[in-house]
Amino acid sequence: MSDAGVPCETGSPSGGAVRGIRVRRATVMATIHARGQCSVAELADAGGASEATVRRDLAALERQGMVDRTWGGARAHVAVRYPESFVRRAANGARAKHAVALAAAAMVEPNMVVGLSGGTTCTILARMLRGRPINVVTNAVNVATELYGSRPTKVILTGGALKANSYELVGAGADAIIRSYHLDLFFFSCSGVTEAGFARRDHAEAAIVRSFRAVTQRTVLLVDRSKLGRANPARVARLGEVDDVVVDGPLPEPWRERFASAGPRLHVERPLDRPVPDAAGVFTET
Repeated sequence: MSDAGVPCETGSPSGGAVRGIRVRRATVMATIHARGQCSVAELADAGGASEATVRRDLAALERQGMVDRTWGGARAHVAVRYPESFVRRAANGARAKHAVALAAAAMVEPNMVVGLSGGTTCTILARMLRGRPINVVTNAVNVATELYGSRPTKVILTGGALKANSYELVGAGADAIIRSYHLDLFFFSCSGVTEAGFARRDHAEAAIVRSFRAVTQRTVLLVDRSKLGRANPARVARLGEVDDVVVDGPLPEPWRERFASAGPRLHVERPLDRPVPDAAGVFTET
């Protein structure tokens, strides 16, 4: 294994060769994330490499836990076996969530300290960040597991009490760890959006989102349009208290006006036009 976290095929490649391998494999991963599942031929075409080279890359990436090889290709590795309740939620609007997560991943730059909360869209985003040279702080046990072993990505999992109905750690322990960091970016989702702001169903989870916001330079909400107008009891932020909102399509005029007045940057991403893996790793047409 090289210092760059790139498995070496034979011998000890030079620094330039290591960089070339790293760039090529990053292209492989980006293509898989964008398309969901790819053939060797598609990956070779995307990266300008031979199919034999791509097969070696996929073998190395599989050893790293980055991909699962399929017949004639590969897909992103799913590190957690999710329960049926999560699978059902993950399948709802998977194409939209995938498009939103792709846009979010494009905001992340090398060496950033990135916060990730729980939820299906953030789980998809976590897979897209595997192998990036970044630090990830998360209170979601499944997000940390999805990123486990993905050098050079460093993962910090907060302490706290594990919620019975989610993978999120909450409480004073989680709050203390979060507030000991300064984050460049924080990504979160919500259960509903009203004129009063963004809210979650659970007060303890909402409190942790507020803790992340307090130590973050740039806060990004990942949301689908089904949440618009849906009221929930635990507010995490007013409309103007986030920096960016990534949404899965054009908003109705009243909502465009509300966001324009409140001030967050709006990123409109259309759902992908092909089957994609949802947060549970199941390919879906929705």
